[in-house]
Order: sequence, then structure tokens, then C-alpha cells
Amino acid sequence: MEIQQSHYEFKSAPIEHQIVLMAENIRTPENMGMIMRLSEAFGVEKIYFVGEHAIDLTTKVKRASRNTYKTTNYEFLPEGEDKIKKLTDSGYQSIALEITYKSKPIQNFKADQYKKTVVIVGSERQGISEKLLQLCENHYHIPMFGNNSSINVVNALAIGLYKVTEKINKA
Repeated sequence: MEIQQSHYEFKSAPIEHQIVLMAENIRTPENMGMIMRLSEAFGVEKIYFVGEHAIDLTTKVKRASRNTYKTTNYEFLPEGEDKIKKLTDSGYQSIALEITYKSKPIQNFKADQYKKTVVIVGSERQGISEKLLQLCENHYHIPMFGNNSSINVVNALAIGLYKVTEKINKA
């Protein structure tokens, strides 16, 4: 008897949330592809890749995305400030996944009345720009237990999307 279930037999959980992702100044093709793959896995409705360093859909991006680039809704924007304002005006809460002076541990994220959330992640080098941080209602960080203060943007996004979808779907 086989124990492992095939990917074709597995049924995903129903989506009870509306999550939009904003990824600012992502430079690495593999990270861009993995962001698409993670977003698809967590039911993200749209990804906005913002900033001056937009990456084309190279072979590396496509390979890392495991073909989710074909089914993921995404858009490239030169800047994200106007989009954040439009999303929050239409009822989305905004959360920055970044270490800031006012950030709280991600496990303290509260969905409250919100089922609509925009999650913002930043570049591999500088994180989220000060302009976008100023527009975010809430800042959350991932507590670290080693000497390093950060992890790869894709790994951080995986943890962040897991916690956000967990809390929203329980609300």
C-alpha cells in the first residue's frame, strides 16, 4: 500500500480570502519564479512586481515557477505607491513583511474583520522602500533565533503567506 498521495489526487483547501502580493525590486529570476509558485499555492489573486528592476520572463523565471507563470495573475509596475493607496481605499489592509521599529512578530498578525489583505515584500538587498513602508498600516517581522537578522525573500514570503492565510481563514 502506498502512503504518499499523488499531486493529482490531492484536493486544495477552499479559498476564503483575497490576498494581493506586492514584490518590490526583486532582482533574482529564481526568486521571481518562486514568488509566482508560492503565490499560486496560497491562492494569491494577483502579484504586482514593482520597481525599476523588473525582470523579464526568462527561462530561469519560468523554470523556478514550475509553470505557474502561465496561470498566475501578475503585473509589472514602475512604482507601487498609487496601487497601495487604491487597494487600501477599496478595503484591503496592508502589511509589510519587514523588520522595522514598529514591526511585530508575524505570529501576532490579526485578521480582524479583514478578508482582503495586500502583503508587501522587498528586494533581496534593501528590503521594502521607505515610501512603501510609510503607506503600510501594519509591519510584521519573522522572529530569528540565530545571529542572522534576515532570510531569503522567498522563504520569508512562504512563512508570511502561511501565517496570513491561517489567521484570515480562521477569522
